[in-house]
Amino acid sequence: MYKQVETVQELAKFHEIKETVWTSMGFEMEYAKEGSAQFLLIAEDGEAGGTFEMTPFSKSSAYMKSLFQDVVTEDMKVMEVDSLAVLPKYRGQLGQKGICLMIDYAEKHGYTHAIGVADPTFFKFINKKYQIKATQTKDIVFYKGADAIPTLFHLKDVYDNKHDPKYSWYNSSSSNQVKVEVGG
Repeated sequence: MYKQVETVQELAKFHEIKETVWTSMGFEMEYAKEGSAQFLLIAEDGEAGGTFEMTPFSKSSAYMKSLFQDVVTEDMKVMEVDSLAVLPKYRGQLGQKGICLMIDYAEKHGYTHAIGVADPTFFKFINKKYQIKATQTKDIVFYKGADAIPTLFHLKDVYDNKHDPKYSWYNSSSSNQVKVEVGG
């Protein structure tokens, strides 16, 4: 389950989780972007154990826009994905929920693609385990304290083909997952 951040307390929890995870991984903390939608990933025990943030490309930072300006085309509706962070206690439980959230959010809002700077391990994981086409668009960059891969995620391919057996992870998760409404 996931919940969109709507209150000051939820935003504080979002930042607390993200800072805990990012600090432990040696990343420089960054706070929620104006114009973005922040989400808490809710574990089976009812506790918030992860975060994810979606931002329309038009509201991305100048750095992100410059990194992807030659990749984004007029026929794409693009969002930036950021802040996927899961507390150690909930790893293995919430990552898939975050990936499902990304697909659900893209479909609901008509985003065809997402851009982001992906941890190299996550980049391999999303391509191999989830079979979401994620394209490396430039050489690895050093971002917020670690090497990251500038990545274009092809999300429309997933939500248009949800019933393809290669997305069985999504179908099984979606049928068992209670979702809190993804706000406008």
